[in-house]
Order: sequence, then C-alpha cells, then structure tokens
Amino acid sequence: MQLIPALLSKRFLFAVFFLACSLTVVAQTGSLSGRVVDASTEEPLPFANVFISSTTLGSTTALDGSFLIERVPFGSVQLVVSYVGYKHQKFNFDFTESSNLSTAIALEPALEELSAIEVASKKDKKWERNLSKFTKVFLGDTEFSRRCKILNPWVLEFAEDKDKGLVATANTPVEIENHALGYKVFYHLRLFNANSAYFFFTGETRFEEMIPADEQQKSQWIKNRVIAFKGSTRHLFLAILYEYIQQGQLQQEGFALFQEKFPREGPIVRHPDLAKTKKEILIDYPKENLVGASYRTGLYRILLNGKVEVHYNRELGVPKNTIYNDTLVEVSWLEVKEGYVDVTKTGLNQQPDQLLVSGAMSQGWVAMMLPNDYDPASNNP
Repeated sequence: MQLIPALLSKRFLFAVFFLACSLTVVAQTGSLSGRVVDASTEEPLPFANVFISSTTLGSTTALDGSFLIERVPFGSVQLVVSYVGYKHQKFNFDFTESSNLSTAIALEPALEELSAIEVASKKDKKWERNLSKFTKVFLGDTEFSRRCKILNPWVLEFAEDKDKGLVATANTPVEIENHALGYKVFYHLRLFNANSAYFFFTGETRFEEMIPADEQQKSQWIKNRVIAFKGSTRHLFLAILYEYIQQGQLQQEGFALFQEKFPREGPIVRHPDLAKTKKEILIDYPKENLVGASYRTGLYRILLNGKVEVHYNRELGVPKNTIYNDTLVEVSWLEVKEGYVDVTKTGLNQQPDQLLVSGAMSQGWVAMMLPNDYDPASNNP
C-alpha cells in the first residue's frame, strides 16, 4: 500500500479547508436526547444502544433509559436504537443549525432468536460458498478489503432467487474490523441482492474508533482515511460545490464529468481508447447545470441528469478501476433517480437511496466507508 507523500497530503487538506471556508462552513452541530422504554410496561431500558447511523456518534442509555448524543452533524440524520430481545427501530430527524432535539422511544419485544451456537451449527459447504460471494461484494475488492474481517459471519443467512440472485439477511448487526482505516463497523443489514448483472445492499451503520497499537499505526490510519476519501462520492460533491464557487476546481480536484452525446437504445460500447470514445460517444457535462437551489434550508442541490460518467485522476498509485488503454483515470458512473440529490456544505448526500453508483466508486464499499462525521481537513483519526 502506497502512502501519501507529506507534501501531497498537506496540499489536499489545505484544499479541503479552503473549500470549507469558501462555503462558509462552520461547526453546524446539535444534540439529540431522549429516553428508551418498554412499549408495554413503560419501564426504562438501561444499556440500550442508540447511535446516529453512518457516524461514530452514539451512546448507551442510563439506568433511567435516558441518553444524550452531542455533535450531531447538520442535515438529515437517522437515529437507530437497539436492545437485546427487542426490535431495533429507526427515527429520522432534520437538524438545522445548532438544533437541540428530544424524543421518547418505545421498543417492542422481538421474536425469540436462535443463539450463535445454534445458528453456526446449521452452516454447510453451500453456506460457506455463499459467504465467500457475499464477502467479495460487501467488503469490496481492494487492498483495504483484504485488511477487513467479518467477526460474526454466522449471523448471515443466504437464499437464492432467480431474479435477485444471492439474497442475504441478518437478524443482528454484522461486525467488521477494518484494520486499514482503524474502525470497527456494526452494519445492520436491511437488504442485500447480488447477481451477475448488479448488486445492491443497504442498512444502518455504526462506527467505533479502534485503538492504534502505536503512533506508526495511528499515522497510517490517518493517511489511509484520506486515500478512502479521495475519489469518493462525497469528495466529488464537495468538488462540485467548489466549482460552483470558483470555476476550474473540479479539474483541480482531479474530476472530469461526461454524458452521452445522445440517447441510444441498448448498451453503450466504449472504445479501448478514451480519445476515440470521447470523440464518438461522450461530451463534457455542462458545469453550469451542476448546482441548483434546494428547497431545504442550508442544503445544496446537485443536478445529475442521465447516466454521468465520472473520471478521477488519482495521485495515489494503482487505480482501482480503469477501462481505457490510453489513460489511468478511474471511471465511475452515477445515476440519480430523481435527477438530483441534496447535499450538506460538507458534501454529505441526504438522499443516498436515490444514487446508483457503478465502476471505481463502487469497488471498496464497506472497506472504504468513512463515517459521516469524518473531517477530511483534520489530522486526527
């Protein structure tokens, strides 16, 4: 694994800091408090897990069922509450600047679940083959993926569907140790489908910071997190906002956007050389049509019409996914169901279910995931 040279790292972090200043980003956070009780008896549930999905922000309830989560990021957030023997629940909150919200939560008992030993005893060779397929899709196929480990694979159950392909479910969170980025990840798997043509999975995620063994590992994690951030959809959305403030910044951040010259029926066949593909198939995506007005306070609307081809000229060694012989740019494709997504001033997508991603940006998945409260301009893991 190649590391970022010191000069490159400083230049990149300065660019992110400058972008934040250009968009007048301030510490837009709030707090979320509440109380968790049994739905039938209204008795408090102490030591329940409550967390903001896709962040490191979370807490456990006190003896009286109360909790407090601070530094909640600006925008739409999802609170997840789980407790052994109860159905886990999700709640959506829309934070404005300096919001402080409170909520009461009542959990209902869940059906009796099999113990880990009982579940593990049912596994066979077919299950192991399906686990291998699941792991390759779920963790991705990168150097970082090979440094991740699923700690409790026995919670996974698999089925096969003629249309959906491999279907995976889990009654408890899938636990992953990511030794490349320094996070332990708890993934509440909601949906997983994978066949030869496509794959899709979604769920709620909680991150925990791992404790580095020494300063060298701490430094490595910081550098690897920058690697994971660069070329991601969040980095792209920040670069688009940057372009809105000052033209030419998309190119400076390493991105180029294209769209097909005209709609065609059937699959588009790209030439092995980018120059010929651009001449016959692609045109530059009109940058003046990238950002529009959002109807939600404090958010920006990123406009992406049709299937947008994204090129990213990485500065970090071997690209993850290249398809052209005459260039080493990474190639991804983005499709937005409604033609737009609303993002925060820090590039966080507020409608992740609306965005379809393929190509290089889809290679890492869980192994490349960063929490939403990760600050790319910070030197702290």
